[in-house]
Amino acid sequence: MSMCRTSLSMHLARSERVCSIAIRNLLSFTSRDIEPRKILIQRLDAHRKRCPSQPRVRFFTTTVRRRHESQLVVSSTVEPVLPPTAQPIPQKDSPAIWTQRQYLPISCPGCGALTQESETDSPGFYSRSRRAVRRYLKQKKSQSSIEPEDSIDNVEEDEAESSNAAVSEAQAPEAAQQVEKVPYCDRCHDLIYNSRGRSIVHPSLQDIADSIAESPFRRNHVYHVVDAADFPMSLVPDIFSKISLAKPRSQNRRSQHDFSTKPTLSFIITRSDLLGSTKEMVDSMMTYFQSVLRQALGRSGKDLRLGNIHLVSAKRGWWTKEIKEDIWKRGGGNWMVGKVNVGKSNLFEVLFPKGSGDRAPVYAEVREKQEIEDKERALDQQFLSENSLLPPAQAEDPFPVLPVVSSLPGTTASPIRLPFGGHRGELIDLPGLERGNLEDYVKQEHKLDLIMTHRHNVEQHVIKPGQSLVLGGGLVRITPELNPEDRNTVVLAYPFLPLKAHVTSTEKAAAQQLQQRQSGIESVLAEDAGAHMASAGVLDLSSDVTKMRSGPLLRSGVSLSKLPYRVYATDVLVEGMGWVELVCQTRRFPAAQPASTIVAPVDEVSITAPPNADSLPISEPEFAPFSKVPPPERRENEQFPRVEVFSPNGKHISSRPSLSAWVRWTEGRKKGSGSVSKRPRKPSRGAKSR
Repeated sequence: MSMCRTSLSMHLARSERVCSIAIRNLLSFTSRDIEPRKILIQRLDAHRKRCPSQPRVRFFTTTVRRRHESQLVVSSTVEPVLPPTAQPIPQKDSPAIWTQRQYLPISCPGCGALTQESETDSPGFYSRSRRAVRRYLKQKKSQSSIEPEDSIDNVEEDEAESSNAAVSEAQAPEAAQQVEKVPYCDRCHDLIYNSRGRSIVHPSLQDIADSIAESPFRRNHVYHVVDAADFPMSLVPDIFSKISLAKPRSQNRRSQHDFSTKPTLSFIITRSDLLGSTKEMVDSMMTYFQSVLRQALGRSGKDLRLGNIHLVSAKRGWWTKEIKEDIWKRGGGNWMVGKVNVGKSNLFEVLFPKGSGDRAPVYAEVREKQEIEDKERALDQQFLSENSLLPPAQAEDPFPVLPVVSSLPGTTASPIRLPFGGHRGELIDLPGLERGNLEDYVKQEHKLDLIMTHRHNVEQHVIKPGQSLVLGGGLVRITPELNPEDRNTVVLAYPFLPLKAHVTSTEKAAAQQLQQRQSGIESVLAEDAGAHMASAGVLDLSSDVTKMRSGPLLRSGVSLSKLPYRVYATDVLVEGMGWVELVCQTRRFPAAQPASTIVAPVDEVSITAPPNADSLPISEPEFAPFSKVPPPERRENEQFPRVEVFSPNGKHISSRPSLSAWVRWTEGRKKGSGSVSKRPRKPSRGAKSR
């Protein structure tokens, strides 16, 4: 592989550029069993056979600096030999086409995929007929023709030509000095303007760990991005052990910072504007998120301090300026890890320190060292190592082309590395981890509508005994277990979801979910999706929200212990979409049989699951580790209301303690409406006599 790491001299003939193009674009190292040297020799001899009039190509002795070794490796002169199995390149590819390929970017700035011209539907494909690509190629070709050829023996000539070029640039008009930005690939172009594209194969957590282990920086920091819509379902509970991070601090007051070369970790709960209308309202929920996150991390997170949580909103700009300053001060490698569609690319655009080159050191020695490193890095990028999982870093630009923001899961295909501050550090956007296959049971035209991008106008739905709440025309069904004889006990539902919700009888809802009954409600279910519906388990409404729901009574002087009722709630999470807040008021001292022990009669269609479905027993539902929230202490003769949830294959559902978002939103609207300052209505007492 020493030959693959050598650099070609810029003063050779055009045939040498053809060789560099063959190395960059024609060789695709799909596995480590392929011998790149043998393939390279075949390509070079095929080119020599096709163009015998051009001079013979030689690789001169070049000193190459390796990233992982401190010593310098010197490659010897290599003379390619024609193997008997060499396949010539077809005659239809003229030398002019091969020479143009070197002007294409190494990777797409939108998705990070390496440039290729073979598969049109894959990331990184560039078609030369696009206007942006033609402009970029034209500019690169003009720059390469104007640039002087490097010569090792004649240094004075290079200095004279560089001074003449500087004078010509100063005299040129401003329109000619404009630099064309690196264009997106065809897939990113279709995602931006046509909202269509194909997702990639999501990497595993081990692949992310291997990429971080190859960081060229000594100091590294990982930002674990978690979605606030379905928090904490988008959390990776074992992230500390899988990525080999530094040991976090405990809640012990004697705990100190331990020096470690391992990467450190911070949690970013993005899209926090979905939780409240103001920054102060969302910041008041920090204690709630710390407690839920501590339970979600399991036994290892029981004693963690968790002072590294940030409630961030890229749309509103909440706490983004502070994190951007931390990234600039820290430097080094800053990695963004998370599942798909949690908002990493959108957050990347806000957190990247744009225009930070002026704040870098301006000393002459530091500037000269940075220029030398840039030249060496440019030479190393001509050959892509097959053993490296990280693509080469992009050229530093104060206002670079940022990653594409799209609702398609798996938009980022490869790590995107953007340096800042004179290579003071890099901000790296990694591909998203797999989040689930709930979109496979949704129609193609509704897949991009599953993500909650803004706060919807949430309506209150009343679920009576014998009724169910249907989401998306049957994608998710929630059936409370209520006493049919007690018509006063109902369940209030507040769906914080982008799906349409409606209440109907349990029999109709079960038939609609199994696609055995036509309904006037629009359904997002794909064909044959009803055969995969199964029970996701029974959830308890275990969060006591009596104090929050009984504000007027408590403010009037009534004690909480003397109230004859209790209000329980929980949040049912739908993976990648949002949550449904369920609230139920029960009697504190029931005179008759408890309501939760009597189950409403359900039709056999609603409880029958197909033989291939992963149905779960009701007695022991299978939930994620973060959904097992310890219930509060039960009082005598008091039981929690229960609901049963049905979803595709009995998955993509979890629960968390109630956030009481509906009450927070209502109080925020009352305070912001200005109703207190309005003139009160005139009393109607004495109106008849008057």
